[in-house]
Amino acid sequence: MTDPTMETEKAPQKPLVNGTKGENGSNGVKPGPKRAHSAVQQDDIPSDLVTVTSNPHRRAIRWAPLVIPIRRRIETFVVVIFQLAGLIALAMFWFTAANPLTWPLLVPYLIYLTLTPPPSNGPPSNFFSPFLRNKRFWSYFTSYFPMRLHRSVELSPDENYIFGFHPHGIISHGAWGNFVTKTTGWDELFPGISNTLLTLETNFRLPFYREYLIGMGLGSVSRKSCEGLLGGVPGEVSEEAVHNTIWDRAPKVFRKRKIMISGASTPTVSGEHKTGQLHMSSAEKPAMKKGQGITIVIGGAQESLFAKPGTMTLKMRKGFLRVAVRTGASVVPVLSFGENDLFEQLIPEKTSWVHKFQILIKKVFGFTIPLFHARGIFNYDVGLVPYRTPVNTVVGRPIKTVQSPDPRDDYIDELQDMYCQELERMWEEHKDKFAPERKAEMRIIR
Repeated sequence: MTDPTMETEKAPQKPLVNGTKGENGSNGVKPGPKRAHSAVQQDDIPSDLVTVTSNPHRRAIRWAPLVIPIRRRIETFVVVIFQLAGLIALAMFWFTAANPLTWPLLVPYLIYLTLTPPPSNGPPSNFFSPFLRNKRFWSYFTSYFPMRLHRSVELSPDENYIFGFHPHGIISHGAWGNFVTKTTGWDELFPGISNTLLTLETNFRLPFYREYLIGMGLGSVSRKSCEGLLGGVPGEVSEEAVHNTIWDRAPKVFRKRKIMISGASTPTVSGEHKTGQLHMSSAEKPAMKKGQGITIVIGGAQESLFAKPGTMTLKMRKGFLRVAVRTGASVVPVLSFGENDLFEQLIPEKTSWVHKFQILIKKVFGFTIPLFHARGIFNYDVGLVPYRTPVNTVVGRPIKTVQSPDPRDDYIDELQDMYCQELERMWEEHKDKFAPERKAEMRIIR
């Protein structure tokens, strides 16, 4: 008996490079005709995605053979470790909480966990990063499916970028494999660009799991974190400047004391000090960060409820576009073919109590609970291990933005139209190659 999943694996493909060297889509995306399959305007579950409960063609479970190459066993093991990382961290916490000998360390750590926000002034890293980011270990993860990363054009390291990842899928394996592990050639395809995958800030409040996420280089998806990782908002007053301004408005006796402590010159009779003692001159101000990128899974928990094999239903949002305009970063759509094919999902009707419960969980906790299944560790039909389905992630052309600390709504709508047009271009260009067995065309829910 042979492993039937080996038939789905393809030979490694060369990166797609469309356009000449140095091309970066400086003037955005050329407008194109709008297609009917992307004109969904309602936040409803499309009727054709609803799962039919009856299944008259049930088959027996196919068990995996005992003799399988050791590399494939390791690949499966690494994928299982990835999916159980949260539960492993939770088990470690309960073990330390149940042991009184660890309380002197656990209590200060919990206080630190509560009071300290995720890092937002640079790519996250900690003491465990060299161990956790082992490329050889994560190469087994990306070769399990396998995963391939493709680019449409080269990206200049002199700009900042927001990568919008689509679709969310069930667990966003493609985003993790391509933008976190970087074992699919990120540094070779996009040299000079430091990328950070963002996740919910609530994940950084979980004991030990926070250290795992930071060690892998993940950041928070909050607006403050997004803007901080991209270098801040040009022209907007920083927290340090606000602090200095408040200090300068304090009574003269306090201002005099600060000047003496900082080693500045003696203030004048009016209480003013020489220029440049407390405030940095324009030449001393640090330059804006360049070559920074953040990856946001745009659809979020809502889009995970649309994940069904053979389909591509995207939930569009505008918050990331506002962050891009405020920071002056370019927006780059990313389309991951095969992401929705990794799991089977039971999609209930909108009026069912199951769907209402999923929406309630999303509103309360920020995430949802899809009813999904795939294969198991020792079988091919029952379990929570993703199928061995190729995942091809295509990075599109950048859409430049006009920086403004207070973007207009009509400009955001215009950017969203250009963004959707680029997604449609990517779909039309690659669907026959990476989604030949699709059941429907791509749809975008606005």
